Amino acid sequence: MQVRVFESEDMNSALRMIKEALGPDALILSSRTVRKGGLGLFGKPVLEVTAAIDEAAASAARKPVASTNSTPAPAPLSATAQKPRRTLATVDDNDLDYSQIWRRAPVIDGRLPIETPPDPTRPTDSLPAVAGTVEPLAALRGELDQLKQMVGQLVSDLPQQLEQLARPPRPQFLPPQPAAPGSRATTAGSRRKNSSEHLIEQIQERLADCGVEEQTAATIAHYAVSQLSARQRPTGRQLDKLLHNCLCELIQTCGPLFAPGTEPRRLALIGPTGVGKTTTIAKLAAAYLLAGGKRVALVTIDTYRIAAVEQLKVYGEIMNVPVEVVMRPEQLATVLQRHANKELILIDTAGRSPKDDVSLQELQEFLAVDSQLQAHLVLSATTRERDLYETFNRFSGLAPRSLLLTKLDECDSLGVLLNLQLRTNCPLSYLGNGQRVPEDLSLASATAVSELILGRHEEHADE
Repeated sequence: MQVRVFESEDMNSALRMIKEALGPDALILSSRTVRKGGLGLFGKPVLEVTAAIDEAAASAARKPVASTNSTPAPAPLSATAQKPRRTLATVDDNDLDYSQIWRRAPVIDGRLPIETPPDPTRPTDSLPAVAGTVEPLAALRGELDQLKQMVGQLVSDLPQQLEQLARPPRPQFLPPQPAAPGSRATTAGSRRKNSSEHLIEQIQERLADCGVEEQTAATIAHYAVSQLSARQRPTGRQLDKLLHNCLCELIQTCGPLFAPGTEPRRLALIGPTGVGKTTTIAKLAAAYLLAGGKRVALVTIDTYRIAAVEQLKVYGEIMNVPVEVVMRPEQLATVLQRHANKELILIDTAGRSPKDDVSLQELQEFLAVDSQLQAHLVLSATTRERDLYETFNRFSGLAPRSLLLTKLDECDSLGVLLNLQLRTNCPLSYLGNGQRVPEDLSLASATAVSELILGRHEEHADE
């Protein structure tokens, strides 16, 4: 089979060309419109038709006709041309429309070599010139593709370039030069920063001298400086006043544990040995009587020390108040019932080692006999702070309502009052600073505690 491709302006011209070249028995395989001229979409549209004919039919078509009056015998069809799937359309059917040929044409993959028949109206000497223009057109197309890429790149980069042009130029900062001693080249911001840092260090040193923990002192110093304006630089007593106000905001107190004319109170003082519970019991009872109270009773369950029982009885005789000695929890319940008419009942407990779990459990049984019984923890300010924290943790199972700090007169610095209260989150109620009854017992207030913490260094403060 011979297959050829023809180009023409329309289908009628193409059919004539196929009939002249291949004969009337040629078959139309496919047709499409392409653009010629090397300008892409702007090239001239040309109809491209692919036709085929069997070799036997082609040779018969090329034989000369014997007579013009005789009718030529029909050319025999080959076995390939007789198959229905290969017979698409014949060019001798003048009534066949182009749309019908297109609907019947199968899809053929791949392109066939294009053969353009010679145009009798075109000079033969111009054909080599047309063939020689293919290479310059390819080079021109490559240059156009490069120009298109360059223009596309410029268009895509245009927004970024415009944004860079719109940005103000970045200022150039020179590294700071060290100023000579006494030079005025230091900026105001640097002076304020150095001044603030110096003030923070001064406050931290001041609080450290008072016994305040390092972390707590740093927090207070930064908070105190933040309350000042840029021009305020307190010194001496002004600085003490600023610290006093800051400490008052941190310290927690619970006020008096009792007052005459109020509902009855049942208070038990608990704590380790040697912290002054018995003396504090006597101070509280005397303070209540001096405030106008009348009905008071003292109870002791400290039977481990005979001196403790005798000491409390002496205080009871002096103040003319009853004193009860209790050995077991059920006896305590009976005593509390017998003194139900008393406005205040103060219970002295035996000193317990914080590490003695059995003794703490026994003390818990005594405190459980009455739901209105309140426990308050007595600690000595002379104890090492680490031991104070451990003692509170051990006695915390008894749910103490407040802290009573004793022996303040034996301490060089009283920052422990703030440290302990912040660590335990338990308020302060009373402070003991001597052995006199009842003078050496004071109600803990934020103002009083703050003055005690800062008051030890008044001699170093100036105006």
